[in-house]
Amino acid sequence: MPNPVTHCFCLLAGAYALGFLDRLPPEPVPAWVLLSAAALYRFPVLRGVAVFAIGAAIMALAASAALEDRLSEDLVGQEILLIARVEDFPVRRGESTSFLVRPVNRVDLPATIRLSWYGALEVPNIGECWHLRVRLRRPRGSVNPGGFDFEGWLFRERIGATGYVVAQRHNYRILGSPVGVVDRLRQHIVDRLGDLLPAGEATAALQAVAAGARQDIQRAQWEQYAATGTSHLMAISGLHIGLAAGCAFFLGWAAAALLPGRHNIRDIAVVGAMLVAATYAALSGFAVPARRALLMAVFTSAALLRRRRLEPAAIMANSAIVIFLANPLAILSPGFQLSFAAVAVLLVVRETRIGDGPATAATGFGRLRAGVRRLWALQLGLLAGLFPLTVLLFNRFSLAAPIVNMLVLPVFNLVTVPLALAGLALDGILAPLGDQLLWAAMRSIRVVLAVIRTAAGAEFLSYRSAAIATPVMLLPLLYVVLPPGWPGRRLAIVAVICALSYRPPPPPPDCLRFDALDVGQGLAVVLRTHAHTLLFDTGPAFRSGSDAADSVILPFLRSAGIDRLDLLVVSHADLDHAGGVLSILQQIPVAAVMAGESLDAYGLTSGRCSAGLHWAWDGVRFRVLHPGAASRWSGNNDSCVIDAGIDAYRVLLPGDIESPVEKLLAHRGALQPMHAVFVPHHGSRTSSGEALVRATRPALAIVSAGFRNRWGLPREDVVRRWQQAGARVLNTADSGAISQQLCRGDGAGPLSEMRIESARYWHDSRPAEP
Repeated sequence: MPNPVTHCFCLLAGAYALGFLDRLPPEPVPAWVLLSAAALYRFPVLRGVAVFAIGAAIMALAASAALEDRLSEDLVGQEILLIARVEDFPVRRGESTSFLVRPVNRVDLPATIRLSWYGALEVPNIGECWHLRVRLRRPRGSVNPGGFDFEGWLFRERIGATGYVVAQRHNYRILGSPVGVVDRLRQHIVDRLGDLLPAGEATAALQAVAAGARQDIQRAQWEQYAATGTSHLMAISGLHIGLAAGCAFFLGWAAAALLPGRHNIRDIAVVGAMLVAATYAALSGFAVPARRALLMAVFTSAALLRRRRLEPAAIMANSAIVIFLANPLAILSPGFQLSFAAVAVLLVVRETRIGDGPATAATGFGRLRAGVRRLWALQLGLLAGLFPLTVLLFNRFSLAAPIVNMLVLPVFNLVTVPLALAGLALDGILAPLGDQLLWAAMRSIRVVLAVIRTAAGAEFLSYRSAAIATPVMLLPLLYVVLPPGWPGRRLAIVAVICALSYRPPPPPPDCLRFDALDVGQGLAVVLRTHAHTLLFDTGPAFRSGSDAADSVILPFLRSAGIDRLDLLVVSHADLDHAGGVLSILQQIPVAAVMAGESLDAYGLTSGRCSAGLHWAWDGVRFRVLHPGAASRWSGNNDSCVIDAGIDAYRVLLPGDIESPVEKLLAHRGALQPMHAVFVPHHGSRTSSGEALVRATRPALAIVSAGFRNRWGLPREDVVRRWQQAGARVLNTADSGAISQQLCRGDGAGPLSEMRIESARYWHDSRPAEP
């Protein structure tokens, strides 16, 4: 009989191997590979290779189908009228409401679309049908070191288009449209909790636990959960479904024992537990961890009903295979990887460190102590076993996780979840009693949140690691795999210390490295010397309340091992340049702030960016060229202009200055030939005049602009002007983050374009130009 664990490993290995490709194989290839591998499977010696090939072929076919379901080019940017069903709970942040929809009346649109609605007068509910006027685009996101792969997330969620709702008067709910039973039930739970309990963290968490509705959990809360390793509590995970099934099993056993006649009490209890587990998983929207828990429970129950014994590892492997075959793209989600990794770690830890243990203990205290010891061993095993994944996926690690989980899990498992489920079950005429149980569940969550909040305040227990990809990351698994006392097991501790203390090497002395980050329609450039870091501009802010500092700049700084800024320069006060300044100042130490235009609108006092200022860091010279101390310029023309570099290898950062200031600087002789120029005002015709281009004659002209932005920047004639001067013109919209190192003696190093170098088959490779 084939080994399910081996089959699962080979199948998933083949599927994951496809992720190293920057483009998918041609259409006939996966089908031929699948047929050939199926033929080879009959030979035992080739069975592992055949299953590997089957996994790769199935993933390639699913990926091709997902990519084919993206928005057609001829519909990009057009206003479209559609009737769509809301697929999940909308998320409201600032002025923006984001939600997933499934078109009902348009077969020419992707099956799933992600919309934003700014200033919505009414928030749609899950399951409702709406008539909407929208403008759509194909999936696209920024590409930066350490940044979130938004395109990858859209791909694995099978979202074929993103866009926004255009006008209020054309958008309305379609009355009388049918809403599914599960959607109605989930909305009813959210409404009941929202009407009964006060708004706040505890109610938001209870909605997440009860109905998988996490839309009211704020970013600051998620940060606390991540810092303490408790994010898994805020979703209907395998733990919650296991608790629900376990409670249902014992209640079913007790109820069946009271029934007259002869019957198998255990079988009745098992079937009841499965029905409860399936219902609870449906309430989560069948998220991947819930699917894993439900499938494992189904396989276990089937074995019990058939009087068979299945090994836990085989149950886990079969569950993973079913999830993959049903939705191959699901294995790309962190939920799949962490959920199955956690189960695998728990199984190994139980086998190597805990074992079956004594059947009984001499005293109640002895049993309690043994139980605590086992729970602590499991928590330490999870800490070490999930270390590689959490660091590689999230670049962070929480030493507080075992302690916090030890404290909150008993309350959460034995009090919160049972009270919440019982309270929700008591509805209708029994609602008053159910409401009391829900109040008690909320109070227990407040206790849990208080512990999490206290632990999150101990920042030394939560580490953000720099980007690292090395075999050292796998050494913590020795703590899980090897039994206590085995040689080499303590290497796990050394590996954790090495990973947490790792910092990417800075530029050598007499070198300057620039990183032009891909922030969309805005600007953010990091200049680094051997021991200093300057950030020039902070990217845009968005109507949703987020900004590029949170989503791009800070993750980049952490991945590069930069934990402080020596100087923050804000060229001027426009939102696309200064939008992230508050986030930067709140989340990372900044030694000094300098600005061209005043930042009074942001409530900040900064040093004046004044022509004539100059300094040197580690052999690299910096000069401020504009504005003057008594400048009367305003707006774009008040932008701070900085010239930085070594010898002939210099970089010019001109902000958004326009032609009058360019001519003034050229007339004064402040400009000189440059290696690289950041094209002012994102390539607008108001800038990049002949005076600037002729005076700087750069080898490289870098445009920081949004992909196919509504202003049509950079303008074709501006690009042509720089090219005619001998410059290679790059756009962050096409290249992603652009980086290069300039050194005395060695000159300009290799140029890095991240969208090109880190391309995967789900990334959009179309140029920004129409």
